[in-house]
Amino acid sequence: MAEGFMSKSLSCKMIALLALIQGVAGLLRGFNWVRLGEDLFGQGLLLLPMLGVVAVMRGLFIAGVALLYVLFVIGSLLERSWAWWPGLTAAIINLLLVLGAVFQGASVVEAIVWSVIPVILLYYFFSQKRPGTVKDA
Repeated sequence: MAEGFMSKSLSCKMIALLALIQGVAGLLRGFNWVRLGEDLFGQGLLLLPMLGVVAVMRGLFIAGVALLYVLFVIGSLLERSWAWWPGLTAAIINLLLVLGAVFQGASVVEAIVWSVIPVILLYYFFSQKRPGTVKDA
């Protein structure tokens, strides 16, 4: 049985559920950005199609972060020690995206909603025993 970080405790299952929720929400948000970009492709001569490309790229990036959350969920439920890395990466990138959105004028309430789960995940990651550390004797 795996010790420490990826045990099938209730807290691990709750963290996996929160990460799954964040991942699904991120996939939906990324899909919306891609749809917006596709709508802009057919409009105008140069500027709007270029903005469409930017929107599609942003949507794909958000979807990539969401897939990191899903990878973390799968790894954590299978009790794999490598699950720590995609989860940590997704949470940090998610918080950086939220900070960037706030600096660009996004709603503070929306920023708080998108940052609650990554903050909880980061707390969980750094309060647990990390993979690859020496077992206590």
